[in-house]
Formats: sequence, C-alpha cells, structure tokens
Amino acid sequence: MKFDNHIRRSGPAMLGAAMLAFSVNPVSAEDITVTSFGGIWETAIKDCFASEFEKRTGSKANVLIGSPAQWMSQIEANPDNPPIDVIVTTQSQTMAAGEGGLISRATAKEVPNLADVDPIFIKAVDGWGACFDFGAFILAYNKDTIKNPPKSIKEFVDRTIKGDWMATMPSVSYAIAPDIIWSFADLYGGSADNVDPAFAVFKQLKDSGNMISWSSVTDFLNQMSTGDADIGMYWDGRAYAFIDKGNDWMGVIKPTDKAFMSCVAMNKAKGAPDAAWDYLNIVFEPGPQACFSDHLKYGVTNQKVQYSEEMKNRVTWPKDLRAPNVSTSRKIAQNAADWIERWNKEIGF
Repeated sequence: MKFDNHIRRSGPAMLGAAMLAFSVNPVSAEDITVTSFGGIWETAIKDCFASEFEKRTGSKANVLIGSPAQWMSQIEANPDNPPIDVIVTTQSQTMAAGEGGLISRATAKEVPNLADVDPIFIKAVDGWGACFDFGAFILAYNKDTIKNPPKSIKEFVDRTIKGDWMATMPSVSYAIAPDIIWSFADLYGGSADNVDPAFAVFKQLKDSGNMISWSSVTDFLNQMSTGDADIGMYWDGRAYAFIDKGNDWMGVIKPTDKAFMSCVAMNKAKGAPDAAWDYLNIVFEPGPQACFSDHLKYGVTNQKVQYSEEMKNRVTWPKDLRAPNVSTSRKIAQNAADWIERWNKEIGF
C-alpha cells in the first residue's frame, strides 16, 4: 500500500559546533518516517531515537507501527520515493530486503557509530548495515505452578509431551516462525536444508495435547496470566519487562542447549534522504542504545554501551545462543514460504 499523504517537510536544523562530532555526514533538515513494532517498542523508539533525532536536527522522525513484511511491500511499491525512510527488519528479512534492492548498504562511512558495533552483528546481515539489538528466545514459566523447571529446550519438549504442564510457543503467523523452525531443526540434528527433525518434534507436541500457541507477544502474557499456559518460549527482554511491572511470579530460564537468538536491524530505504543516515547514527550510538536497552531489557550491539548492573546479569550473550549464519539466513528467507505451507498442512497450531 502506498502512502499518498507521505510528504517531506523541511525545517531549520539548530546545530552548534558540538554537533559536528555527531556525524561525518551533513545533517539534513528533512522530516523522515521511521518504523517500529508496537507496544513498549514504540515507546523506546520514540524516547531513545526519534526524540534525539528531533532534538539534534530540528526535524521530525515520524514513527510508523506495523510489521517488516508490510513495510517492505510499501517500499517496493515506490522505491524511488519510498513512503518509509528507515525500516526495522529481522536478520532473514534484512537479507531479503538487501538482495531485493530495497535498502542501502551501510558502513562506518555512512553511519560512523557502526565502527563500534560488534562485527558479529554486521556479519549477521551480510553487511547490510547491522543489527542494533538482540534477544534470546528463552523459557518463561509460572513459579507458582512449576517448582522444578526444565533446564534446556529438549527437557522442555520432553516434559511437555509427557504432560508435566501446559506449554505455549509461537504460531506460524508470528513474524519469526521460519527462524524458529530452523532453530528446532538445528537443535535436533537437522539444518536449513533438512527441517524434518523440527517437524517431527512439532508433531509430537501437537499430538500430546499439551501445547497451545501464541500469535503476538501480548497473547503469551495473557496466556500465562490467566493460567492457560504454565511455561513457554518467549523473548528474554519482554519477560524481564513483564516481571519488572510487579509480576514476580514469572521466572526466566536460559536454556543450557542454547536459546535461539534473533537480532533486529535498521536500514535506510534506497530512495530515502540523507537524514535517514543521521537517524541511524543515533540508533547505533552508545547513549541511545543504552536507553533502548533499559526500556526493552534487551542486549544492544555497540561495544561501548555501559549496561546497568541489572542488565549485565540479564543479557544472554551471543556465544551462549543459537544464531543462523549468513548462508543459513539466506536459506531461511528462501524456504520460509514452503515451511509455512508445510506447517499449516501438518501442524496447524
């Protein structure tokens, strides 16, 4: 869908000499449209990145809520004058957007703060910029109903099939469902070329009658709060954020057999103005990244970020996580549609 009301507005850029150190790029005075997931993500994007951009440039970063697939379609519909200037995407979606000509490659020349990003998060998207945050798909559980929680994903699966609890996991409609399919395949001896082991596990879980699914991050919290589920796969940052709101009945397990890691990238749409580079440089700056981490309780990628004491103990570091390499990310993107079709035919929850 094309946004006919997407109008760029110019405004004065109130920049002093101190701002010359902010970016090697000249700061544009154009308003831009940037993207975010909903809920606490939107709050963090506005508080940590968009407001800082507006403060430094005098221009506005309008935040558009939605999903990467939707945003990519909108850019593809009008690549020369895209209705979106900065897009948020997962690893495999970033690869697809880059190879589809929708986004620009970014280096430290365009985005100086990329020089301080851990190279693993640049390689993760094959040099199409970098991931700015990362999360672990851990296990969250109800401490009141589960006194002896599992230590690993495999134990979680085995005891769910056995009937030790009612569990929940993402449905096929969730954005990273193909990545989760790969993660289970990898855990059980398969690969992006052979996801049969993953589907064998999913079928056992379905047939057990002890597994339900969630389609959105709020669905999971509702299921846990109402007692429909006792345990499930969920993002570490969102689980900690929920606990911090007074829900101390929830516990978090970092699986010993490595949780799936997903990192989220931000990229400039190819036809977007240079002001998008300035916004991205803020996104990868240590201060704004620390702000984002405090809001969402996720790890961030600039190696100069100073984490709070609380976050130091909560972040699951990449070495302890299961993450696809560039080749695997490409295969996930290529096979995603077939895997989803297979899921709908064979699994269905």
